Amino acid sequence: MVRLGVLFPCLAKYIPKRAMEGLWAGKGIMFGHRITFSNKKTKRTWKPNVQRKEYYSDILERTVRVKLTTAAMRWIDKAGGFDPYIYHTPDHKLASNLGSQLKEEMKRRIEESNGTVKTPLRATRTQKRPFWWNEEYDKRARELRTMKLDFLPRSRDTLPPPPIECRSV
Repeated sequence: MVRLGVLFPCLAKYIPKRAMEGLWAGKGIMFGHRITFSNKKTKRTWKPNVQRKEYYSDILERTVRVKLTTAAMRWIDKAGGFDPYIYHTPDHKLASNLGSQLKEEMKRRIEESNGTVKTPLRATRTQKRPFWWNEEYDKRARELRTMKLDFLPRSRDTLPPPPIECRSV
């Protein structure tokens, strides 16, 4: 499936045929201009970061070697693993023949197993949290929201220290 979509006035996206053989998560080759300080425009392309990786599928009971983008890797992590990503993502979002074939194969395997193989569960909200999240961070973030700061820190490393209580002697 080849499609052309305009993202910005000067950029266009093209999804090549080789994206059908992997999991590109809707990413494609983008075209645009490199603009210098003197406003000279030179044509250039932005290619997606495609990697080769092996994932083990519990449903298929084998490793699957896939070419996928780093965006697809993030989606797999958010979904809770390879099987939930393939099984629960709609075909139009997978946007690849490989993804559709794997999904059909998984569904067929689940039907043939007569209940021994279960459908993969989607990730819960707590599983979607970043690796550094903990209760203290959540409590500190709630305190910051109630303090009505003019700015909100971007990362956990830049959180301002807790307020110091001043006691008169």
